[in-house]
Amino acid sequence: MTMSAIEIRRAERGDAERLHRALTQLSRDLGDTHAADLDILLRHGFSEPPAFFALIATRQTDTVGALLASPLFSTTRAGAGLYVSDLWVAEDTRGSGLGRQLLAAALDLAPATWTVTFLKLAVYHDNPDASRFYERLGFEPREGETVFDLRGPALTKLRNRS
Repeated sequence: MTMSAIEIRRAERGDAERLHRALTQLSRDLGDTHAADLDILLRHGFSEPPAFFALIATRQTDTVGALLASPLFSTTRAGAGLYVSDLWVAEDTRGSGLGRQLLAAALDLAPATWTVTFLKLAVYHDNPDASRFYERLGFEPREGETVFDLRGPALTKLRNRS
């Protein structure tokens, strides 16, 4: 898929370093912690079965965008969905429509055996620009739903069934 000299394609194992740099920049842009190193990306995204798939957007040799999505399934929506955990567009490329193109490409480039019926993502409360971007595309906050995380000692406790 091409957009004004920008190529969007599914990331392959050889793109892991490029993907890692893009996701590291996303974390910097958000002022967020970046804990996933290159080895973690390789292990979870480029081995079998993969936990995610990624897209890379390039202009010549420069990486100008990236998207990372994981599968999820909903019985209430009767189909597979994509959880978009990371979407990054280089600062000098923002406003060009690349973010929208990456999301559309995720639908086109998801594994062929999935029937993707929805996209899901989360936006930090302190990122109103991202909220406005997604709302312009038609994303809506899910009424009556709160996102919960279980990690650290609580996850270990559950894992150990103690």
